[in-house]
Amino acid sequence: MKRYLDFKAPRRSTVTMQVHGDLRQRITTGALKPKSSISENEIAQSYGVSRTPAREVLGRLEEEGLVEIYPQYGSFIAPIRAEDILDSQFVRESLECTALARAIERLTPAGEECLSGIIARQRNAVSDDEAAFVMHDEDMHACFFALAGHERAWSVVASAKLQLDRLRHLSARSAEKRLAVLAEHETIVTATLGRDAEGAVAALRHHLRGAFASLADAQARYPEFFAEIGNPRPPSTKVPLDRPKNLATELA
Repeated sequence: MKRYLDFKAPRRSTVTMQVHGDLRQRITTGALKPKSSISENEIAQSYGVSRTPAREVLGRLEEEGLVEIYPQYGSFIAPIRAEDILDSQFVRESLECTALARAIERLTPAGEECLSGIIARQRNAVSDDEAAFVMHDEDMHACFFALAGHERAWSVVASAKLQLDRLRHLSARSAEKRLAVLAEHETIVTATLGRDAEGAVAALRHHLRGAFASLADAQARYPEFFAEIGNPRPPSTKVPLDRPKNLATELA
């Protein structure tokens, strides 16, 4: 393991990963809205990089379904599609419910402390810290895979649930939804700490399937984030990609 951690990637690859990670985060959180135009030139200028890493970043975002590229027309932030949400939810439920059952079998005092701490931090963030709330949400689900001894499987889920993450950020804008999610998390963790595998998995399954109701609610509240039936080409909406302050020094 150590030799991988010590490996020094070429600078261009590091820059590409940084720019890609920042843009993916901005799309996922809704900071960059669907149908906004995005191009190699804009990425290169905004992040102070050359066209080559900008092109690689755009290609990766397209592969992840976050950007749509139309030859001779332009590239745009992709809208959220209901069918992608359903596919993502299927993958996540299949893997995470299995991981949770395995995690309960292997649960240690350290694992109990980890889960209890995550729930406490999420409870503190539920009222007025949307970003922290979502972060702790992610921590809890990732913790199940870590406790199960399947951290690599979480990376599969994380990749598959990008569209679900976009939906989650939209839903988390509602204080009422955050409270509901917290209550479901507390039910899952309480059953987990009680070694009630059947109850914990059932609670987790119910929680994950809440994505269906969240989808319908978000489509009604934020229709501009979702795909329009019969409109394959989104209108061009120019949105400047301001260079992020947290990368300004590193990419200089």
